[in-house]
Amino acid sequence: MKKNGLIYTVLISVVSAFLFVFLLSLAYGATKGKVEENTRLTEARAYLVASGITVDGDTDIEALFKSTFPGFDKDAAYQTTTVNGKSVVVSPFQGNGLWGTITGVIGMTSDLQRIVGFEIVSHVETPGLGGRIDEVWFKDQFKDEYAANGIVVKHGGGGGDKDPDNGVVDGITGASRTSDSIQTIVNQQIDKIKKELGGTNQ
Repeated sequence: MKKNGLIYTVLISVVSAFLFVFLLSLAYGATKGKVEENTRLTEARAYLVASGITVDGDTDIEALFKSTFPGFDKDAAYQTTTVNGKSVVVSPFQGNGLWGTITGVIGMTSDLQRIVGFEIVSHVETPGLGGRIDEVWFKDQFKDEYAANGIVVKHGGGGGDKDPDNGVVDGITGASRTSDSIQTIVNQQIDKIKKELGGTNQ
């Protein structure tokens, strides 16, 4: 068989493609369990942070999650729990960002007046710009923020709004579309929680 012939070229291409797919399948099978475990822990951590619980490197996330949400239902629109004697409503959210879906978890006081915690689980926003939504300074602005009528993500801030009573958080400089997306996602989720709770304060 001639090495510069068409049949040889096609045969080599087929064999190479087969080997590549085979090795890729092996790698996927070997790492699937670890990836699923990391995803589960990331989501559990987000629920804890949104509940107002501090999570650090020494925290047994799985054990703490089970004790905080003993009746957790992954298909439910929201979960309720009690943290430091206060009832908290915690809900997962997702919505469109600039480049794809943004997912996370938000926690609110039982009267739905203030945000307890806000955590990003996943996004595909631009690194260094919209991707900064998962930075601590940005997420911390939501803690204890008055949100009975929703929140406003302010353009041109970028330093972190310090007033928890104005319903305003600073957006990310140079990422107005992502900032607008966060405002829309959060406000839609707050409205959804209110509807799920029947429009009544718990």
